[in-house]
Amino acid sequence: MRIKLYSLLLLTSVLFFSCSKNLEESLTGNWQLTRAWKQQLFGRDYFQTGYENGTFTFMDNGNASYVNGADTLTGFWRAYRYNDGYYNPGTGQWENRNYKYLRISLANYPRNLRLEWEFDDFNFRDHRNEIRAEQFTLGNSRIYQFEKR
Repeated sequence: MRIKLYSLLLLTSVLFFSCSKNLEESLTGNWQLTRAWKQQLFGRDYFQTGYENGTFTFMDNGNASYVNGADTLTGFWRAYRYNDGYYNPGTGQWENRNYKYLRISLANYPRNLRLEWEFDDFNFRDHRNEIRAEQFTLGNSRIYQFEKR
């Protein structure tokens, strides 16, 4: 009976972990920045980054590129999970939360172009076909939305 129970647990865990994608697998591929905004108390203040018309490519080896017509920037991307504490004014307590960090570092030195984005947290949406990445700032967090291409 114990052997059957252990076998069932092993099979269940193998199926569970083999069906879920890790963070890097979910990010690899081609992405387009569709919109960006500053989150305000009563709405959103949309802004243009200058990177909406091109395609970001995140490769599984950590390399990355951005292509928009004749402009090409190359570099790397990194993502990892971390846990951090924050003060919840609603409960009056310090609480912990899990985050996902994303860094995109790209450059085209001959054209003097450089892109350095660090996102404090990001989430997948629409069956992992959309990323909503956030830069925490005091007062107005910046949110960037990417769609898979």
